[in-house]
Amino acid sequence: MVEENLMSLRMLMHQHNVDIYIIPTSDYHQSEYVGEYFKARHYFSGFTGSVGTLIVTQKEACLWVDGRYFIQAEKEVEGTEIIVMKMGLPGVLTIKQYIHQQHAKNVGFDGRVMAAKEVLNLDVETVMYDCDFVSQIWKNRPSLSNHQGFLYDIAYCGETRTEKLNRVRTAMQECDHHIITTLDDIAWVFNIRGRDIECNPTMLAYAIINKQDAYLYVQNNSLSRKDIAILSQEHVIVRDYDAIYEDVKQLTGTILLDSSTTNYTIYKNITSPIVDKYNPSQSFKAIKNEVEIKNTKHAHIKDGIAMTKFMFWLKNNIGTIKMDELSIAEKIENLRKEQELFFDISFDTICGYKENAALMHYKATPENHKAIKPEGLLLIDSGGQYLDGTTDITRTFALGPITKEERRDFTITLKAMLRLQNAKFLEGTSGITLDVLAREVVYQYGLDYRCGTGHGVGHFLNVHEGPNNFRPANRPGMPPISNIEAGMITTNEPGIYKEGKHGIRLENELLCVEDEKNEYGQFLRFESITLCPIDIDAIDFSIMNEDEINQLHAYHKTVFNKLSHYLSLEEKSWLQEFIKGYK
Repeated sequence: MVEENLMSLRMLMHQHNVDIYIIPTSDYHQSEYVGEYFKARHYFSGFTGSVGTLIVTQKEACLWVDGRYFIQAEKEVEGTEIIVMKMGLPGVLTIKQYIHQQHAKNVGFDGRVMAAKEVLNLDVETVMYDCDFVSQIWKNRPSLSNHQGFLYDIAYCGETRTEKLNRVRTAMQECDHHIITTLDDIAWVFNIRGRDIECNPTMLAYAIINKQDAYLYVQNNSLSRKDIAILSQEHVIVRDYDAIYEDVKQLTGTILLDSSTTNYTIYKNITSPIVDKYNPSQSFKAIKNEVEIKNTKHAHIKDGIAMTKFMFWLKNNIGTIKMDELSIAEKIENLRKEQELFFDISFDTICGYKENAALMHYKATPENHKAIKPEGLLLIDSGGQYLDGTTDITRTFALGPITKEERRDFTITLKAMLRLQNAKFLEGTSGITLDVLAREVVYQYGLDYRCGTGHGVGHFLNVHEGPNNFRPANRPGMPPISNIEAGMITTNEPGIYKEGKHGIRLENELLCVEDEKNEYGQFLRFESITLCPIDIDAIDFSIMNEDEINQLHAYHKTVFNKLSHYLSLEEKSWLQEFIKGYK
């Protein structure tokens, strides 16, 4: 199928005099996760990861992936002509370098799925951005998602859309208009949510914010008449989804936009001066207000109940009933569904047993999954979307006997997580600086992990958001990593991944809060809001120091105090015995 699709693509390229054709992962909004309609890169390559770019010439096809997907990409394109380009490794060309090396005159793509900045940075002679070859080849392409969205209650978010729009207008400064195309920014600013992308409660939309009013571009029937009337009363005019492409041509005055997220077709339709900056709402929504924090903590209690009930079930049933990676993921989702205000899972559950867990973003399928036995390690990365908050948690469980290497690696990961979780730092410290607190523990054993240590989490929004991250360096083409500020929620998830052996990750969400203030400035610290036991059955306590053990015990005491009231008597007794077994 891959070879046939590439052959058809090359025929169209030849007909239209296109030397290189680019197929990114993104949709019209540069979303991290996309709907079925936009999974063109998967259709043409077979690679199912959430990030990657396929480039096709008449002679070869190359797929660029980052460190999370090195192993997975190799497996999924095996048997095809596609060459995996492992980004960041020595000797691996960047996309720009590759295109220049080909001496291509005409580079083609669908300008709606390519970010303007990405195209401008290619620095090529001729770009042909009206080449939607995908639609011509993909005959049974799924339809564009169009679920009805809804207005998000202020009881959950704590700030009206009028207040948010005014904050954005203040940040616009000298600009007359602000174009927003990122779905999470639009959802946050306008207090709307939807179901157009699985796991992300957003709806397909564009927006233009002016000094006095705002335009929201959505598909027909995406909002009810009642919601449209409410928006109209607040000077938000609802327009047809595709009308933005013509409307931007009519704008006069200065326009604020982010070229790293605005698609190239919109960018090329603008004739007015552009101020190219990151959307101010990115920073606004990263700092949660008191209502959001209170609601998010409540969501984590519910999520902790589901995960602790799952852990009790797993520990007491492994080896006695049949389990596999798919059935376990289903079990966790069902436990979340029992919780109040559950909306969806926050991403496809990663449930990897033994060597499958070494694939950082592994996804079990009906055709490819493992049965679970009472031995080895099981990694589960999962989360929930509740109306009052978004959760993301990873736990790795010992299902029976494990090797000395597995136990050591688990404990190293735990030590790294605790080191960052216990940090105290001055205001103005960036996520790059803090990343080394966790990573240095792993470095001591001559190990590393090819991903960041943590990411920002939205409020009933995308599970991945910036600008707050824990990462050793900024990534090219991405917003710079910000300072970690009070009110930000960031995951803490170091790990160790060994191909063909095992993968281990432990993850808690950290709320940044104020600590003491003195002559040196305002100190900050973290409060762990994730509530679920760490599996002590996998720990080598001989390489943990007393402070680490005390920190783990204090965390487990918090877990027990906050969750025990919601557990059955049997579950409560088990949890009490489990967490005191090492202290």
